[in-house]
Formats: sequence, C-alpha cells, structure tokens
Amino acid sequence: MTIVIALLSLGGAARAQEVTLAAVGDVLLARYVGVTIRKHGADYPLAKVAPTLKKNDLVLFNLECPLSKRGVPTHFKYLFRANPALAKSLRAGGLNVASVANNHTMDYGRTALLDTISALKKAGITPVGAGPNSAAAIRPVVVRVKGLKVGFLAYTDVDNFGVSPRKDRPTTAHVREATLAKEIRAAKRKSDVLVVSFHWGNEYWRKPSERQKRLAKIALAGGADLILGHHPHVLQPAMKHGGKIVVYSMGGFVWDAVRPDRTRSNIYVFRLGKNRAELKEVIPVRIVRCQPRLVGL
Repeated sequence: MTIVIALLSLGGAARAQEVTLAAVGDVLLARYVGVTIRKHGADYPLAKVAPTLKKNDLVLFNLECPLSKRGVPTHFKYLFRANPALAKSLRAGGLNVASVANNHTMDYGRTALLDTISALKKAGITPVGAGPNSAAAIRPVVVRVKGLKVGFLAYTDVDNFGVSPRKDRPTTAHVREATLAKEIRAAKRKSDVLVVSFHWGNEYWRKPSERQKRLAKIALAGGADLILGHHPHVLQPAMKHGGKIVVYSMGGFVWDAVRPDRTRSNIYVFRLGKNRAELKEVIPVRIVRCQPRLVGL
C-alpha cells in the first residue's frame, strides 16, 4: 500500500503544472541548537530562511533527532532528542517533507520514533523513511501537488546504534542493496517523479565514497529521478548522471557547527515534472549560531 497525500491537488482531470521542490540538509533541534532555541525561541532556527523556503511547493529536509519526551537512551554518545512541539515551528518555517531515515531517529528507541512520526504528521509535515515495521518504513509516500504525483523514498545507510533491526517492530528504512532497485521500481510505478533520499557516506568527507556512488547508480537504474544525500555534515558535489541529478551531501542546515568548512550549506531548488527533476537554483547559506542565513544578507 502506498501512502498518498494531497497537498495542492487540482483534481483528477487537472493537467500537471510545474512543481518546485526545495531541499536542505540536516536539521538538528538538540544539543547546542536546543540551547539557542531555549534562549531565542522556537522559531529562531528558520527565521532567516523561512521566506525563501515558503516560495516552494515542497521542502524536504533530514530530521536528525527524534521528537519525543519518552523513550530510553539506546547508546551513550551523541544522543539527540527534542520537544515534539517543535514540529510546529519547522512547519511554520516552511519545511513540509521530513526524511526520518537516519542514525539518530532511534536514539531513544522505538517509542520515540513513533512519537516523532506522530508529531510531524500533526504539524502538517510528511515523514518518509520510517514506520511501525520494516515494510511500512520502505513504503513510498506519494504527495499529489498541482496534479503531479511526487514520490518520496528515504533510506539510511548508517546504523542506528544500540537498536537491533526487526521486521515486525518500529524502524527506519535501511538500505538493502539486494532489494533497492526493486523497491525503487515499485515506487516509480506509483509516481510521476520519484525523489530518493539517502543518509549515507562518511562524516566530513567532501567527496562521495565509492559506496555512495554505487548506491546512486543502483537507484538511478531503478528509476529514481532525483537523489538527495545527507550525513557527512559538509557539502559534497551535485552531479548529473545520465541526465539525472545526484546531490551527494547537502551539508548541515540547522546545525551547531562552528568550523568554517562545516557552516557552509545550500538550499537546492528543483523544478519537478513527469519523469524529470531539473536544478533551478542553488542558494548559498551560512550557518551562524545554529541558524542558517542566506549568504550576503
């Protein structure tokens, strides 16, 4: 079963119009970002970029922490968790599609994962890449916008520390190389255009690994129209492969980095149509005190 969500549907007979998708990297609401939120308010993280994000029909981001007040720590290093009420501020800032397939979503276990999915949905944000079991986690989400069926899949290629994978329990979607192409082909059959998000690669590497390249090749062969990556927390190249775009890493976005090379980021804007995703604009961003700001403003 595919989840279909109508955002700006014009009806079944309507012809598809151009749809814009903005994509950004890692959004963290814990650690030092959490400190700044407590000091400056819930809307602080996206205050400088919200007007730019809101110009687009869809805005995809990677949520790098669970949104829950429950759960128990699954490991002892780099544990993230934030107040589920902050989901409303993310939506108010223009974000509306969240990849939750990453190595921190389950920092506080399966209960916190389900709380995260619930909080996002209640705020009007579509979660992708997790569910009450593994079959649901890899299920495509199709958002109908202006008559165009935009499909989303999200995977993590980085382990959730301290949580054993279980097919019958709440989980994130993990890359299974042997079945990846099949899963993508099935999602593409239900979509006019398919966007695949990967949490992959090596932290702070500025070039994609051979593993990233191999997974991108499999995904494109399976029918992905656009691939968007995150996890390295720095920018990696956006490249064309057979006419399709792969952004290997979009960097941090709402993040608490202070080193100059880790505070550079971008907002990537795409035009979506049937079987196509064209890069419209790359908007440079600098992260200042955990807050993304447009360069030059």
